[in-house]
Amino acid sequence: MASNVERTVVLLCGPTAAGKSALAMALSNVLHIQIVSADARTVFRGLDIGTAKPTVDDRRRVVHHCIDIRDPDQTYDAAQFMVDARAAIKAMPSDITPVMVGGSGLYIQAALEGLSTTVPVDPRVRAALQRRLAAEGRDALYDELREVDPRAAERYADRNPVRVLRALEHYVATGTAFSTTWDVPRQAAPYRVVRIGVTRERGPLYEAINARCVEMLEHGMIEETQRLLATGISEHVQALHTVGYVEVLAYLRGEINLASALERMQQATRNYAKRQLTWFRRDERISWVDGAQADALDQLCDLLRAQSVPL
Repeated sequence: MASNVERTVVLLCGPTAAGKSALAMALSNVLHIQIVSADARTVFRGLDIGTAKPTVDDRRRVVHHCIDIRDPDQTYDAAQFMVDARAAIKAMPSDITPVMVGGSGLYIQAALEGLSTTVPVDPRVRAALQRRLAAEGRDALYDELREVDPRAAERYADRNPVRVLRALEHYVATGTAFSTTWDVPRQAAPYRVVRIGVTRERGPLYEAINARCVEMLEHGMIEETQRLLATGISEHVQALHTVGYVEVLAYLRGEINLASALERMQQATRNYAKRQLTWFRRDERISWVDGAQADALDQLCDLLRAQSVPL
C-alpha cells in the first residue's frame, strides 16, 4: 500500500447539480482514479434517488468509497467520515489518484484538514436533546443555540438539526461554546491537495437543480421514501432530515400537495446550493471550472497539469 506522506489528492467540490460527478467520471478516462464520495447522505443505504447517488454502472466503472456504509436509521458525522475517507485513501494502490467528490464542506474539511478536538458527550444528554427536538422542533433548539453560542448559530443558519444538537450537547456537557473548539489547531492529513471547484452560472445551475428535482420525483423518490418508512424507521432519523426527503415526507403526511412538494424541494435545493457556494468561495486555494461547458474536462486537466498532476 502507498504511504500517505504527501500523497496527491484531487478534490472536486462545489454546489449540487454543478456536474461534479460527471466530471469525475470523465476524468477517469484520462487518469487512473478511485473516488471518495464526500456527501453527508450518500453514506446511507436506500437513499439513492433523493441523493443523486452515483449509478450502479458508474460504480462498476470506477471504485467509489464512502457510499452505502450506514443503515438509514444510524447516525453519521464529519468525524466518522474523516476516519473512513482517510482509511480509503490509505488503502489505495500507489498508482491510483484519489479523487474526493462532493459538496459537504464540513466533511471535506474534516477529511483533508482534520477536526477540532471535542469532548465525548454523555449519551443521556444526547437522548434528552433528541427528545426535545422531537417535541419542540428544530427552531426552538436553534433559538437556544443563538443565546448560548451566537457564532455557531451563525454558521448553522440552515438549522441543520444534527449540527445544532452537537453544538448544544457540547455546551451542556462543558458549559463552554462549541465554537471555541474551532480555534484549536487541527491535525491535517499528510496530503498534497489539488482543490478544484465545479460550478455553473447561476441561471443554468438553478435550471439544472429544478430539472433534477423533477427527475427525482418522476423516477420514484416518493416510492423510495415509502420503502424506507416501511422498514420501520422513523421519519425523524438523521438520514431523512435531508432536502427533498423533508418535502416528500410532508406530502406523504398530507400536509401539502405534490406540486407544492416539488416547488419547496426546488427552492430548498437552490438555497442549499447557495450555502455550498458560500462555503467553498471562502477558500482561496480553490480553482474553478464551469461544469456546464463542453470543455470542462479540458479546463480540469489544464488545472491538474499546472499543479503537476501527471495525466
